[in-house]
Amino acid sequence: MAGAFVDGALKGFNMMERHQSRQFNEQRLSDLDKRNEERYQQEQMRRADLDKQRNAERAEDVAFRKQQAEQNNQHRNATLKSMNDYRNKSLEQRAAETTWQQNWQEQQKLYQQDQGDIALGWQAFRTYGRVPEALEEVFARNPTKDPRKYTDPSLRESVKQLHSVMGEAIKTGQLSKVNEPDSIKLFNNVFKEKINSSVGHFDKLVGAKIADVNFAGFVPVEDKEGRVALALEVTYENGSKEVKPMTKGRTSQSDDPVLTFTPKELIGTINSAATMADMMERPEYYDRLGKQLNANMGIGTRPSGRSKSPKDEYRKQLNSIQDEMTKALAKIEGGSDLDYLEDGGREQAINRVRALYQQRIDQLNSSYGIESNQHGEQENIANKSIDNLSDDELLKQLTSALGAQ
Repeated sequence: MAGAFVDGALKGFNMMERHQSRQFNEQRLSDLDKRNEERYQQEQMRRADLDKQRNAERAEDVAFRKQQAEQNNQHRNATLKSMNDYRNKSLEQRAAETTWQQNWQEQQKLYQQDQGDIALGWQAFRTYGRVPEALEEVFARNPTKDPRKYTDPSLRESVKQLHSVMGEAIKTGQLSKVNEPDSIKLFNNVFKEKINSSVGHFDKLVGAKIADVNFAGFVPVEDKEGRVALALEVTYENGSKEVKPMTKGRTSQSDDPVLTFTPKELIGTINSAATMADMMERPEYYDRLGKQLNANMGIGTRPSGRSKSPKDEYRKQLNSIQDEMTKALAKIEGGSDLDYLEDGGREQAINRVRALYQQRIDQLNSSYGIESNQHGEQENIANKSIDNLSDDELLKQLTSALGAQ
């Protein structure tokens, strides 16, 4: 019986030992599972952190690359813009450097081309009382030679006074009179269109457009010929005023040379205006002189008759040429303008037009077998007042001027 008890006790102990061992193993497995789970979660968290870090680094790298690309683009664009600006500025500067030369050459070219049209315009105005529409542009370029300008009695009076003052000042040597306020006002009034021709231009040196220009006086130039420059009071749209000399190209460029005139050239210009004003007041007188001129040159009236001899035809054609010249006497007498007096511009225009008409007459004479007449020297009476000239002297002056047409 004792043996059975011992066996039972052993079995009980063994059972308990197995039970405890099973519990221990289960606990150990549970701890292992728990530890493995913790390790797994930690690994997942570590990986998640690594992913976040890599994503952040990637985003930062993308942003950096984008910023670098934008900076590179901005730098490249800025460089291209700077190069374009420099190139454009250089082109503008080179163009500006020659603007005054282009203006001067264009003015002279147009002035030379316009001489014949100006004479035709005066002829049409004398005949029909108006200027042909086709010549409006010509007189817009040459406003001081527009016949309509001299229909204003106050303007004609200003021309007469200026002619008297300038002539007296040069004859007596009292040149200070030409810079008196009244003389300056007269000159500004007579040649206002030319003086004011730069209105609307942009002056880069001042940074504003020109609003108005007025004559401010004559400035002597150190020159053997006694040349003078024209001082102009320039008013800008910003309200500022400056006194500047008239230049050849009428620009504000530093290399645009100052336009200067000899006393003879100034008197020639004023004489031209005075003759046009006088012709507007005394057209019959100039018509009479024209007829006398034709008579002195052997040109009679056109004979009537259905059949015309070669002599009649010759007289008809020669009379046509002289008629064109006679009706343009007032415009031909001066043959100068403020912008075209330097560098022999007036003489060149006279010689060129004289050669043109002489060529026409020579061709006519040649076609009829007639030897061309040689004309003698003409008396120089340019400095005399028109009112003080005798009919013969005025006729000689107009005959001389006639060659300029």
